[in-house]
Amino acid sequence: MEISAQILRRRRACSDQIKEFVNVFGKGNITVTKKLCIAHAQVFDWDWAAENLLPSGLYADYEAKSAPLYADLGAKCAPLYAAYEAKSVPLYAGYLAKRVALYADYEAKRAPLDADYLAKRVPLYAAYEAKRAPLYADYEAELAPLDADYEAKSAPLYAVLEAKRAGFDADYEAELAALFGQLAERT
Repeated sequence: MEISAQILRRRRACSDQIKEFVNVFGKGNITVTKKLCIAHAQVFDWDWAAENLLPSGLYADYEAKSAPLYADLGAKCAPLYAAYEAKSVPLYAGYLAKRVALYADYEAKRAPLDADYLAKRVPLYAAYEAKRAPLYADYEAELAPLDADYEAKSAPLYAVLEAKRAGFDADYEAELAALFGQLAERT
């Protein structure tokens, strides 16, 4: 099998893999060999390469043969993860305990600031509302006749639309019913 950076681009390899390919092999074609792949085993994404570069029959064979390898890796790594978990859980618990204490201290220091802010905000908001309420009442009073006029002029237009659409809706529903019936007869 021949591979080049151009082929990798056409097969939509990620840019990091293409860059690594060019760094290792240049821009020309290379012939893929088992020895070459082993030499660069840690560099390239072999699962991607198998899925995107091998013919489907060979990819199926790759999948079948790589599954036990992955299972073996999982079995070898399981004790490592268990040991990591055993050591990291107490570390995380200690971290959380310290973090909770720090946050409680922060909350205690912030509480008087929040109280002061709220004490000042409530009267300011009340004064704002007292000034805003008559303005909004004036706006609504001026808007009411505009709304009524619009509704009076648009209602007949909408009634005509609805009347014309009713026929279309009926035809559409009849077509859907016929289609469903036709398909249901096939079952």
